[in-house]
Amino acid sequence: MVCERVCEQVSLELDGELSQLERRMVAAHLERCADCRAFEERVRTFTEDLRAVPLELLQRPVVVRRSRRASFTGAQVGVAAVLAIAALGLASQLEAPWSQRTGSSPAVTNVNFFKTSWTPERELAEIDAALERQRHLSRPGPVSAI
Repeated sequence: MVCERVCEQVSLELDGELSQLERRMVAAHLERCADCRAFEERVRTFTEDLRAVPLELLQRPVVVRRSRRASFTGAQVGVAAVLAIAALGLASQLEAPWSQRTGSSPAVTNVNFFKTSWTPERELAEIDAALERQRHLSRPGPVSAI
C-alpha cells in the first residue's frame, strides 16, 4: 500500500508537485525499498528522455470534436429525485387512521413528513389543562362531620 502511494508520488515529484515534506518522505522510502527505487529510475529516465526530444510541428491542427450524444444522467437523477419526493409527499398526505377503518393497528404507521399544522399555543393550552386537572384531583375535598 505504501509502495503504491510512493509510485504515484514519484510522477508528481517529476512534475514538481510535491511539498518539501512529501519529497522527503518519498526519498526516505526510496532509500529503503529497492523495487520503488527501480521504478523511480525507470520513470525518471523515460520522463527526461521524453522532455529532451524537440517538439514537432504538426502538418494539420488537432481538432477534438465533442460527441453529439447527450448525456441524460443528470436529468435522470433529477427526475428520479422529484418523483421520490412527490411519492413521499403523497404518501404522507394520504395517511389514514387504521384503527378507524379496520379496527386494528397496522404493522407500520405512516409518518407525515410535511405536516406543518403544529401550533405551540394549542399544545401549551393542553398542558395547562392537564396540570389544572392534576391540581384539582390532588386537592383535598370538603371534610364532612359524621
